[in-house]
Amino acid sequence: MCGLVGWVDPSPASREVLQRMCDAVAHRGPDADGFHLDGEAALGHRRLAVIDLEASRQPMRTADGRFALAYNGELYNFQELRKELETAGCRFRTAGDTEVVLQSLAMWGPSAVRRFEGMFALALWDARERSMLLARDPLGIKPLHYAWDGCRLLFGSEIKALLPHPSVSRDIDLDAIRLYLECQFIPAPHTVYRAIRKLPQAHTLLLRGGSVRLERFWRPSSLPRIELSEAEAEEALDRELRASVASMLVADVPLGAFVSGGIDSSLVAAVMQSMRTSPVDVFNVGFTDPGAQSEHAHARRVSKHIGATMHSLMLSTDDVPQVLEPCVDLFDEPFGDQAALPTFLLSGLAKKHVTVALTGEGADEVLAGYGNYARALRQSRMVARMGAAWSPLPWIYPWLPAAARKDRMLKAASRPLNRRYVTIPSILDSEVHASVLAPAMLRATGALAANSLEHLAAAHHDACDSPDYLDRMLHVDTNLWLPDDLLTKVDRTTMAHSLEARVPYLDHRFVEFASRLPPHLKIGSLGGKHLLKRVALRYLPQEIVLRPKQGFMLPLQHWLSHGLRTATERALSPQGLARRNIVRPAVLERLRREQFGPRARHSIRTWALLALELWFERRHPEFAL
Repeated sequence: MCGLVGWVDPSPASREVLQRMCDAVAHRGPDADGFHLDGEAALGHRRLAVIDLEASRQPMRTADGRFALAYNGELYNFQELRKELETAGCRFRTAGDTEVVLQSLAMWGPSAVRRFEGMFALALWDARERSMLLARDPLGIKPLHYAWDGCRLLFGSEIKALLPHPSVSRDIDLDAIRLYLECQFIPAPHTVYRAIRKLPQAHTLLLRGGSVRLERFWRPSSLPRIELSEAEAEEALDRELRASVASMLVADVPLGAFVSGGIDSSLVAAVMQSMRTSPVDVFNVGFTDPGAQSEHAHARRVSKHIGATMHSLMLSTDDVPQVLEPCVDLFDEPFGDQAALPTFLLSGLAKKHVTVALTGEGADEVLAGYGNYARALRQSRMVARMGAAWSPLPWIYPWLPAAARKDRMLKAASRPLNRRYVTIPSILDSEVHASVLAPAMLRATGALAANSLEHLAAAHHDACDSPDYLDRMLHVDTNLWLPDDLLTKVDRTTMAHSLEARVPYLDHRFVEFASRLPPHLKIGSLGGKHLLKRVALRYLPQEIVLRPKQGFMLPLQHWLSHGLRTATERALSPQGLARRNIVRPAVLERLRREQFGPRARHSIRTWALLALELWFERRHPEFAL
C-alpha cells in the first residue's frame, strides 16, 4: 500500500513543500518515494512494495509522457485487464498493477475506474488536457482527501498530507465536530477542517478548465433479486467468497490474517488456509483485565481447527496509557472508535511476520449481521402505525421532554421513513443537543443542525433501489459507518505500521452479489448473516459459528477507571473540554460523576469525549468558542 499527494496550482509552491507533504505519509510507503512536477501540477508518492517489488516505481508515466499516475491500492483483476490492453496494442514495461491502472486510464479515460476490481485511491495528471483526475474505490477502503478553493486543488491520502501546504486553512468545521458528537466519527465529505474534504467512496473528481466536477461511478443494486434455493444460494455465496479471497492472495510478500474469534474473520482465515499448502499466520488480540470478554480462546480454537499458526497479543490496562496519544494522532481528526487502540497494537505484531493481512470487515454491513437490523424490522410495523398520517405523534413529538425524544421508537415514528434509521453508534443523540451543547456551539451551528447525521442517512436511504427496508438500512451503513469508522480505523492503524489490509467481504463483485440476495437469506433461522453462517459451517466448528454475536468487546470501563482515569478526569474538567465551550460544563461534570460512580454507564460516550479533548490538546490547544 502507498501514500500519494499533489496539487494543481497556478502559483505552485516549492518542491520542498511537496517533499514535506510526501514525508507526512511516509509510513504508508517506507520503501521508496518519487515526484513528478509539470508546471502547475505536482504528484508525490510513497511506496510500500507488495507486487513487482523492484519495478513499478511511482509516479509512473506513459511512454509518450502524456499521463502521470500516483496510485495507492491493489487491483485484483489487473492480469485480466492487462491481457485486454495487450490485445488492444499496449506494451508493458513492468509486471505490477500500477502500470495496468495507468494504461487503462490512458486507453479508456475516467470510465476505466468502472472496470477496476480492488481497493484504490489515485491521481492522474493529463499533461495534454492539463487536467487532474482523482478517484476512490467503490467501498471507500482507501482514503483520499482534497482541498479546492476555486483556484487551487490540493490532495493527499491523509489529512496530514495537506497541512504542510501554506495555503491550507486550519479553521475548524464546527458542523463536523457536531457530527462527531453524534456518532464518534466524522462522515464524508466532512473533515474536522472546513478547507479539507474527504472524497466519498465510489467517486471521481475531475479538475479541467478551472472547474471541478464530482461524479459517483458505482452503487450496488438490489435488483433483480437472485432467484435460487437456499442451498443454491449457499453454494453461490461460498463460491463468491472463495473467489474474493483468492484474488487477494496475489502478492510478492508474506500474507496473514486477523482472527478475532468471531465468524467473519475466522471464515476468511479458513478459506485462505484451504488455498495454502503451509500454515497461514493469523493474529489475535486478547485482554487480561478483570471482567474482559476476550475472544482469545475462540480465536485459538479456530486457529487449531484450520491448521493455522496463531500469534497472540495480550493487552492489559497498563499498556493503554502508553499508546493512547500516538493512536489519537493517527487519525488527524477526532475519532472515537475505541477498537482503534487494540487494532493499532495488533497491526504492529502482524508487521513483524507479514506485509499483508486479510481482515473480516464488511460482513455485518453487507449481510446484515448486527442485531439492530432485526430489531428495527420487528419494530417497523408498530412504528409505521405510530407515525401514520392520522397519528398525532409527529405533531406532539417536538414538545415531549428530551429524555422521551431519545426513545428509539418514538423518535423513528416522528420521522418520515427515510429518516428513521440513522446508523450504528450513538454518542450524543441529536435530540439532546439543545440541552447538552454549550450556547456558543449552538449559536455557531444552529439549534437544528442542517448537516445532521440523520440528513446524511436519509440521502443514502433514498439512493438504494431496493423496496425492502433491510436493504436500505444496510445501504446507509455501507455508506456511513463502514467507510468512515470501520475502514478508516483499519486503514490508519495498519498503515501506521506499513501493513496492508485487504478486505474480502468488500470486493465490489461480492457486494453486488450480496446486495441481490433476498432479505430472508440475510436474516433467517440462524439470525443475522443467516446465509454466511451456513457457509461458515462448512469450514468452522459449530460452536464458533452458532454462538451469540459478541463483537469486539473491550474492557473499556476498566481502562477508564484505572489506567486512564487521570487523563479522563482532566479531559472532562474545567481545564479540559469544558473550556472549549462545545459541551456544557455541567453536562461534563455530571457525566464524570456518573462514570466514576458505583454504576458506570457512559464508557463509550466518555471515550469519545476523551478522544476529542486529546485531539484538541495535541492539535489546537488554545481552541475555545
